[in-house]
Amino acid sequence: MRRSFFDKRKMRRSLTAIALTAVTTLGLFAPLSGGGLKPVETAQQAIAPVVSAQATSIKTLQKRKKKKQTEVAKLQSKLVNLLTQIQGLESDIASNETDIEDTKESLAEAKKAEKKQYEATKKRIRYFYENDNNDSILTMLLESGSITDFINRVSYMNAVYKYDRQLLDSYEATKIEIKGMQEDLENRQVELKKEQKVLASKRSNLNSLIHSKKGQIANLEAQVQKAKLEAKRKAAAEAARLEAERRRRNEAAAAAAAAAAAARNRSNNNSSSNNNGGGNNSSSDNGGANPYQQDADPSPSTDVSGGSVVSYARQFVGNRYVWGGNSLTNGCDCSGFVVQVYRHFGIDLSGHRNSAALRSVGSAVSANNIQPGDIVCYPGHVAIYAGGGLIVEAQSSRAGITCNRTWNHGTVLAIRRVV
Repeated sequence: MRRSFFDKRKMRRSLTAIALTAVTTLGLFAPLSGGGLKPVETAQQAIAPVVSAQATSIKTLQKRKKKKQTEVAKLQSKLVNLLTQIQGLESDIASNETDIEDTKESLAEAKKAEKKQYEATKKRIRYFYENDNNDSILTMLLESGSITDFINRVSYMNAVYKYDRQLLDSYEATKIEIKGMQEDLENRQVELKKEQKVLASKRSNLNSLIHSKKGQIANLEAQVQKAKLEAKRKAAAEAARLEAERRRRNEAAAAAAAAAAAARNRSNNNSSSNNNGGGNNSSSDNGGANPYQQDADPSPSTDVSGGSVVSYARQFVGNRYVWGGNSLTNGCDCSGFVVQVYRHFGIDLSGHRNSAALRSVGSAVSANNIQPGDIVCYPGHVAIYAGGGLIVEAQSSRAGITCNRTWNHGTVLAIRRVV
């Protein structure tokens, strides 16, 4: 019962962990303006049907497993009782075997005693009767001192004969009785051994049944483990689906924001041209500036070198990507990676915790002036320029932290310098 109770607690903890992982992955991020996931409650609702269905399946398997374990316990109890019977029966067989041997010895002794008495009786009979009876009686009459002595001698002879006869009859009766006891014991031994075979057959059947039930329990346990893995897989798949949906919405929102910013810039530039009589256009240093339409190359604002930033960031290549994560060692997402790398150098970007917000940090840099350590912003993504045309980034949950993609592999919305 305790094992079953802990199995249930373990199952509930496992399923809760699955749900919390999915909700953490999908619900801890503030959505970008115009898109992104809905609040945490919606993410929980999205995952709940998957977790609930798998929990029901696992609970059913656990009940079946518990039922089989109860059946095995009952069979093992029957087996214990049966083994007790077999042990008692084997003791009876051994005791009966000893009685048979004792009876055989007694019978042999009775036969010896009967034979010995028979030989003694034969000698006396030969002495009294094999000689001429009349001469013997006449001899006793002549040798007797009186008629009383003669009668006493004849009486003694008759008494000896009668004693021998009774003794022989007693030995014969004893022999018959012992032989009957032997036959009874041998018959009982046959019956005991028959019963022993029946019990042995029952024991074999019980052992086979217990073995079969244990196999079924092992199979159900395998199904439970498989169901738990399937629950994790489905929850992860649902999380991935919602993650992709979130990124799609965020990218769409970012693209819309970039288009709106570009439109505003064009409007401002046109207004500036009209106000200044057609003078040179100027663009404000904002997060929506197009890096391909600027010639910006701001001077360093700190004593931290971009090369140092890149060297530090490269240490974590190969580590995990975790949505909403803030740990360079245990897992982080793209914006978390950038924020934590710069935090190491005393540069606080924590107020800009998503890729859209990071497009407004520091100073704008044009594409032709990009340097190691610059922040490269994409729709729904952000990375650090590593030099040699590559970026170091928390790429995705599948790839982890990498440094193998070119900085211009996708649409670049902004390049920012904070060092």
